[in-house]
Amino acid sequence: MIPVDAASAPAMARYAANGQQFDAGDGMDHSRRLALKTGGRLGVVAWLASAGVLPVSAATIPQVFSIHGVDAVMQALGASGAHESAAVEIAAAEIVENGAMVSVEVASRLPGTRQMALLVDQNPTTLAAVFDLPEGTSPRIQTRIKMAKTSHVIAVVEAEGGFFLARREIKIVQGGCG
Repeated sequence: MIPVDAASAPAMARYAANGQQFDAGDGMDHSRRLALKTGGRLGVVAWLASAGVLPVSAATIPQVFSIHGVDAVMQALGASGAHESAAVEIAAAEIVENGAMVSVEVASRLPGTRQMALLVDQNPTTLAAVFDLPEGTSPRIQTRIKMAKTSHVIAVVEAEGGFFLARREIKIVQGGCG
C-alpha cells in the first residue's frame, strides 16, 4: 500500500476533480493499462500478418462460415472454378452412426498446397472447417465435423495450379447438428 503523503495530494485532488476515486492501493490507471495491452496485441497481429506468418485472409474466414450453400461458399473462398482432382482424397467412413462426430481426413498430392476447406452440402453451416497450411507442411489434415444428415462432404484445396476438390457421400444413421 502506498502511503498518502504530501507528494500524492495533487494526484488525489486531480482524481477528485474528475469524479474518480483515488486508489492509493496500487496507484495504477487500469483503463490506460488495458488500452496499452490491447494496442500491443493489435500491433503484434498486424506485424505477423505483414510478415506473412498470419495470412491476411484469416480475417475474412469468420464471415464465410455464415454463408449457406456450396456455390456461395465456394465463391466466397475464391474457388468458383474448382476442378475435381484425383490428387485430392477424402478418407471417411461411408456410414456413420452418430453425425455429431464424423471423422474426416483429407490428403493432397498437389504441389504447393496452401489451404484446405471442408464443406458439407446439407448442413445448416455449409463451411465446416478451413485450414491454412504454411509452406513445408504436409498437406494432410484430420478432423471431426458435425453433420446434420446424409450429405456430400466436399474437400476444397488451394494449390499452385488453382483450386481443386473431391467429394464423398457420408450416410448418417442418427441425428447430428439438428
